[in-house]
Amino acid sequence: MFRLRASHLTTLLALLVAAAGCVTADSATRATGPRTTLVVENRNSGDMNLYLVRSGQRTRLGRVGGNQRQTFTLPAYVTESTTRLVLRADPVGSMMSPIEVPFTVVPGDRIQVVIPAY
Repeated sequence: MFRLRASHLTTLLALLVAAAGCVTADSATRATGPRTTLVVENRNSGDMNLYLVRSGQRTRLGRVGGNQRQTFTLPAYVTESTTRLVLRADPVGSMMSPIEVPFTVVPGDRIQVVIPAY
């Protein structure tokens, strides 16, 4: 009876090691893929909070200061299956309406967006 349990335990451990190897390989593949960057130039005097909208889901990228330029590296999962994205710029501490800029992206692209002064 003990032999049967030991063989099950050995099989289970082998499966766990194999599964862990698969996760590591997938993570390594994602990390070495082409970097996709987004350069945002804010010509407005106020700061902007930036969001990336993908399939209706909003992900915060960060903030770009007034009259500043900032470069963001997009996460790999954003460009895996969806190529149509929207950059949403929300003015910080202002009643002004947010700006939305749609764009198409392919892994490895360098996208440049200018937020006009208004």
